[in-house]
Amino acid sequence: MAKVENSAENFKACICAGCPTYGASACPQEKSEKLYCARGLSACELASKGCICGACPVWTKNGLNNFYFCKE
Repeated sequence: MAKVENSAENFKACICAGCPTYGASACPQEKSEKLYCARGLSACELASKGCICGACPVWTKNGLNNFYFCKE
């Protein structure tokens, strides 16, 4: 898997905030979590509610192929 740069550009392009799993809990928003593919797992306990990684420009640009970066 490609390494994603933890940059302001990638943070801005990241669509994690629109993810059903992200939105199902207030915790990620409260902690300003995002860009899991570069920053690692969420500090929150999240239930799998769906994944939109495949639609993310950061995911595509970096040739990623995994999903649920926030959890796994």
